[in-house]
Amino acid sequence: MAQYKTGTATVVNDSAVVSGSGTQWLANVQVGDSFVMAGVSLVYDVASVDSDTQITLTAPYGGTGKSGAYAVQRDFTSDGIPEMAQGDIETAAIFTRAMRKLQGLLGQLGGVAGTGATIYPSIAAGEAGTSDTEYFWVSDSGTLKLYQNQTGTGVEQGEYPNSTTLQEAVDALAGYEERVLALIQSLHGDLGTLRLDFINQSYALGGA
Repeated sequence: MAQYKTGTATVVNDSAVVSGSGTQWLANVQVGDSFVMAGVSLVYDVASVDSDTQITLTAPYGGTGKSGAYAVQRDFTSDGIPEMAQGDIETAAIFTRAMRKLQGLLGQLGGVAGTGATIYPSIAAGEAGTSDTEYFWVSDSGTLKLYQNQTGTGVEQGEYPNSTTLQEAVDALAGYEERVLALIQSLHGDLGTLRLDFINQSYALGGA
């Protein structure tokens, strides 16, 4: 089951502390899990599990204080994308978070492909082979690091997957698209036509 929903939770506006009743959070919740109150499309991350009846969120709760049903999202892909299962609550909010994560990953892939910079075997080689303000890549055990030549010194701009890792990510995204479509349709048969466009980083919902 993707979510832990036993007991009830109480949240207070502008407080990161969540109180539970009838909950066993020590055994069922971990740092990094997502927390959501039923009927509220606000998803938060768990910063700490303090006891069976108390957790602390990474940010103060921004909605209206309330007590009642809740869910802690426990299942994620290796890239941190939340997975959904039959019976989960607030699937629309979770789906939106998953799509934003996917779009962020795709944006990162696009950023890697769009620089046109040359790959060098070392930072020193990149510094010698580029002019001031030009960019260059250096391969480093499964990743590519992007540098900018700043008056002869390579200054790191970011770290990205290399070509092998990129292809694995693209293949994973292609497979994940089919799983997302099938899951959403099984959870909400009345949604109509759902189209995901990972190339253009968009998703659209048609009428039933």
